[in-house]
Amino acid sequence: MVRALTHRVTGFAIVVLASLGMLVGGTQIAQAAAIALDETADIVNVITVYPTTAETQPQILSAVSKAETSSFSSIPGFQDSAILKAQEGNQVVALSQWNGQDLTSFDAYIKEHVLDIPASQSAKSFACQVQHTETRADSLEFEQGDVVMFSQFKMKPAKVQSELAMVIRQMMPGVLDMIPGLQWAAMCPSTDDSTIALLARWNSRKDFESLGQNPGFDQETNYWQDYANNEHGLYDVVEVIR
Repeated sequence: MVRALTHRVTGFAIVVLASLGMLVGGTQIAQAAAIALDETADIVNVITVYPTTAETQPQILSAVSKAETSSFSSIPGFQDSAILKAQEGNQVVALSQWNGQDLTSFDAYIKEHVLDIPASQSAKSFACQVQHTETRADSLEFEQGDVVMFSQFKMKPAKVQSELAMVIRQMMPGVLDMIPGLQWAAMCPSTDDSTIALLARWNSRKDFESLGQNPGFDQETNYWQDYANNEHGLYDVVEVIR
């Protein structure tokens, strides 16, 4: 039983290893400022993923930044937003936080401005709420220079999101205990039961890379494979909007 649990915890650690990104603060953020993931029930996170190529990423990144910087602050309920770019050049991701359960204003805006960025094809957006966290820190914050993971578990047909969420919840304490350089992890299931977002903060890239040297590390262990397809990559946070 202990060996099986260790094997599953190691499997959870693999997705953390595979899914990290270095956050680099943009021009909109004050030097001492930080974005904190809010765990309260009345805060909704909206994640929008824009597929790109290495050639189109700069154009789409600029368009997303322009759209959010010029308009988000005027939309009722807006709290803050971070714009990330995949280091592989294949995505731009916008993570925003909104007060309250009513996203009517955002929904109206998203159709015209967020999902219709020039040169972007098949942009996808989903709302999610932080459901479970494990942390050594005082709060779930990230800021310039931090190393943060972003991963998407896209549920397979006929699979129940809450079951995978329970498995992830069981894995999180063991991973935190196993890896001193991991400060916090946050699980954010989507409100439409389609996707589970997973984010985590590390002390440094060196701490993250040391995970692969841990005894028992097995890159073939994928605890999520029966439930979902996992998409991950390294991301730079290039702008923070408040």
